[in-house]
Amino acid sequence: MSRTIKLFLFMGVILSLALAACGPTAPTAAPATEAPAMTEAPAEPAMTEAPIAEVALKVTGDVAKEQAWTEDEVKAMNTLDVESTNSKGEASTYTGVLLSDLISAAEPNADANMVTFVADDGYSAEIALDELMACADCIASFRNNGGFSTVLPGQGGKLQVKGVIEIQISVAEMAAPEPPENTNIILATTTSTQDSGLLDVLVPMFEEQTGYVVQTVAVGTGAALAMGQEGNADVLLVHAPASEIPLMESGDCKDRFLVMHNDFVIVGPAADPAGIKGKATAAEALSLIAEAEATFISRGDDSGTNKKELSLWTETDYSPNDDKPAWYIESGQGMGNTLVIASEKEAYTMTDRATYLANQENLDLEILVEGDAVLLNVYHVMTVNPEKWDAVNYDGGLAFANFMIDPATQDVIREFGVAEFGQPLFFPDADKTDADLGL
Repeated sequence: MSRTIKLFLFMGVILSLALAACGPTAPTAAPATEAPAMTEAPAEPAMTEAPIAEVALKVTGDVAKEQAWTEDEVKAMNTLDVESTNSKGEASTYTGVLLSDLISAAEPNADANMVTFVADDGYSAEIALDELMACADCIASFRNNGGFSTVLPGQGGKLQVKGVIEIQISVAEMAAPEPPENTNIILATTTSTQDSGLLDVLVPMFEEQTGYVVQTVAVGTGAALAMGQEGNADVLLVHAPASEIPLMESGDCKDRFLVMHNDFVIVGPAADPAGIKGKATAAEALSLIAEAEATFISRGDDSGTNKKELSLWTETDYSPNDDKPAWYIESGQGMGNTLVIASEKEAYTMTDRATYLANQENLDLEILVEGDAVLLNVYHVMTVNPEKWDAVNYDGGLAFANFMIDPATQDVIREFGVAEFGQPLFFPDADKTDADLGL
């Protein structure tokens, strides 16, 4: 092959390669479309947290598990209705939760012995832990305007704490009480509490515990009430409810607490000449005595017993206190002496059961009529108002009143006479109201 042909072929190959390297021109890309602007979603409203209910009552202090409750939580607990009587004898009903249940939930430690109620205004009051735990009707009551108050029936007003917000459990050193400035108090009382022997037990207890010295004036209830009206006593222990209320209304007395009750009975000789034994009512028995003109010995001393006896005669067709028949004799003495006179004269008389049982070994008298509801014999303790008489020892009188309604004293009253007579001479009532006893 000639050099010319070879050159021509080489140039053709070079041209072909050059054309292959230059491909078709790529089309121009379309302009990119801009992404639409992002629109922010409307902000969701912020979540509002439910308000946290405030603690309304708590138990703190010397406990294993401190407790704190809202008002609704307390109201959801087991509740009960409780009646409590104020110093004027006015009863009200309260609804609430047992304080012992609230305290039990906190599990007080073994050495705890004191409870302090703290109110929203800073006021506080104390009570022994064991005393409160033994109370079957002491409650944290629900107030109409919200919150709680303590209701402790039969206890002094200082423990009725309005607006209580905290119950503190503590260990308190039981220091001996400081001796009172004025140690002497005058107790005016009915002869039945003296003649039955009850005061022989209770007064020494009170004096040992408090340092007070009691001068007991045992007279009829009428005379005891008169001593209160005249400012000649500091505290009264009496059993004539209808005659007691006027002293509270007049302001002659300041505090009045239900203490105990027993009952009246009609006693007489075993021969029972008027045939009253077993009669259902006292009025029927008295009518038979009057019809038979059987000797009846009345105390005639305006005592509680005498007042009750005279009220029973009004239920009959006879009024011996006015007519003064020969068979109706007024002794003018206390219950013990009146029983002795009735025994000596083989006569009938009306007596409180306690005085009769305490003296029956020396009497030739039997219980012939008992059990009539009208024969109930109720005792109250009343303090004399120091605002009327400066000489009145109100602190001492109130100390005695609180002693009489203290659970420990009430236990002594409950057992008094049981060992000797096989039955109690009095029944404690500090945990009740007048209405409970039908007054």
